[in-house]
Amino acid sequence: MEQGTLIDNRYKIVRSLGEGGMANVYQAFDTYLKRDVTLKMIRLDIKNQPEALSRFQKEAKAATTLVNDHIVQLYDMGEADGCPYLIMEYVDGMDLKDFIKQHFPIPYQEVVDIMEQVLDAVSAAHKAGIIHRDLKPQNILINKQGQVKITDFGIALAQNKYGMTASQEPVIGSIHYLAPEVTRGQSASEKSDIYALGVILYEMLTNQVPYQGDSADRIAYQHAEVPMPYVRDFDPQIPQPLENVILRATAKDAKDRYFSTEAMADDLKTSLSKRRSGEGRFVPEASDETKLVTPDWNAHPFVEDDPIEDEPEEEQPEDVTAQIIDLGKKGYSVKDISDRVDRTPKFVRDVLKKNGIKYSTKGKWFFLFIVFLAAVGAISYFVAQSQSSTVTVPDVANLSESSAKSKIEDAGLSVSSTSTTSSRSVDKGNVIKVKPGVGTSVKKGASVKLIISSGSDSVTLSDYTGLSYSDAANQLTDKGITVKKKTEDSSSVASGQVMEQSIAAGTRVDPADTTITLTVSSGAKSINLPNLTGWSQSAAMSWANQNQVALSFQIKDSDKEAGTVLSQSPAAGSKFSLDQTLTLTVSSGAASSSNSSSSSSSSSSSASSSSSSSH
Repeated sequence: MEQGTLIDNRYKIVRSLGEGGMANVYQAFDTYLKRDVTLKMIRLDIKNQPEALSRFQKEAKAATTLVNDHIVQLYDMGEADGCPYLIMEYVDGMDLKDFIKQHFPIPYQEVVDIMEQVLDAVSAAHKAGIIHRDLKPQNILINKQGQVKITDFGIALAQNKYGMTASQEPVIGSIHYLAPEVTRGQSASEKSDIYALGVILYEMLTNQVPYQGDSADRIAYQHAEVPMPYVRDFDPQIPQPLENVILRATAKDAKDRYFSTEAMADDLKTSLSKRRSGEGRFVPEASDETKLVTPDWNAHPFVEDDPIEDEPEEEQPEDVTAQIIDLGKKGYSVKDISDRVDRTPKFVRDVLKKNGIKYSTKGKWFFLFIVFLAAVGAISYFVAQSQSSTVTVPDVANLSESSAKSKIEDAGLSVSSTSTTSSRSVDKGNVIKVKPGVGTSVKKGASVKLIISSGSDSVTLSDYTGLSYSDAANQLTDKGITVKKKTEDSSSVASGQVMEQSIAAGTRVDPADTTITLTVSSGAKSINLPNLTGWSQSAAMSWANQNQVALSFQIKDSDKEAGTVLSQSPAAGSKFSLDQTLTLTVSSGAASSSNSSSSSSSSSSSASSSSSSSH
């Protein structure tokens, strides 16, 4: 639609925001409520397709169901020239994809802040029984105040499996965030949304998606089979607990992922805390180890005309199954069979189980089994022989340093060094832990390291007002303090700077138990200017007083009644910051063709809010 087109005598098209497979999206101006909105109208070429109309209605239903500060809200719906449309909240900002590109590297605390808002929105959807199914940075919007808004819940619900469009072409933008089970044809679930959130967190920390490929099926294969790359390999400064959030959210087996988005949010909240600095890398527990194999790209091309969704999970060609059964009956091991048929050991075991074939080797493999037993016996002998020269690291937790050293020396070991760290559970001067860990077998005479408690350390808070939010947040998280962000309008403090802190400067706090809220300026409040042309000067001043707008008047000869507003600058419909001045040209009441000079005078007025009434 052209700029200026009026829909239902109310919504004026400002500009196009994009075109999708189902709808065209525009920024529009609500001439009744004087605010910017997003107008989403079904495409002309599909408006008569029942499936398309159903999808559009599902989006409206989902939007009305979900009410959350971090979900784009539905304001209105209607129909113009036979095309249904939705009027939704307009987010003045950019999507997360562009935000990452423009702001990378993003401070860790800001990454956590953004993800917490995303998780809050997705949690609200899950509680309402709605699964997004298409979570990706392009569907996450961030306004100029840093507030996150998720969109396209309804469209996601209407999409079929694998993120396919009606044309059966894979949505490459979506395939980068699909959970392994969805790529195999299983239905989307809360766990698949959690997987997508883990991939999004990975992208925020690395500015790239974890799996690359020149086709959708290659990327799908990597999701299903290739371990998630470590973000700490990309940036070693990333705290291990933050990497662990990604690893757990993107576990191949859904059983190993977070139970819910709330659980993921709880884990994320403390991921930057120094209390978790000694945390090890997350390792899934429920999943069988998967053998990496070279995929047969022609076996299951990742397009909808190959109906994977109609096949049983992990169904394979008959000849492969028959080959596995034949090899199993001949006594081949699971590993040998998986190598020969190019399938995972888990799949081979499942086939053998279903057909009642035991895993034990027999026949031609009996000799190898005897060799194996002999090797085990030899290893056991050498282990027994060497046991006399190894000792087990004793448990010295909560002992004093001197007592711990004595116990370690009695075990035939020595203490090479000590280091201190704060602890709330272990008294100052006592041992927190020993490295290598308790129960580890080491050579007799080896040295170990003791970690000693320095007690529950407190820190003194500084004055963070005037600093940028990212600088203040980084300083606080370095101390182990949890930071929350709150935004407020301000005409006196620059956008992005800290205006207030919830705990006063000079206060001593325990970092492990402290959460501080920083109030950050979002800049001067903005409103959408109404059309004041034709108003009287007194009415314009009254409106300015109600809306905190400073006015400046210019007088111009005109045959209009004295004081009538002839024009305004900036123009009506403009986004107007309250730290600006609105200039009104008013009539002098004396028309004169020979005298075009104008005198000017100025006055100003101020008050609060963003809407106006017509005159």
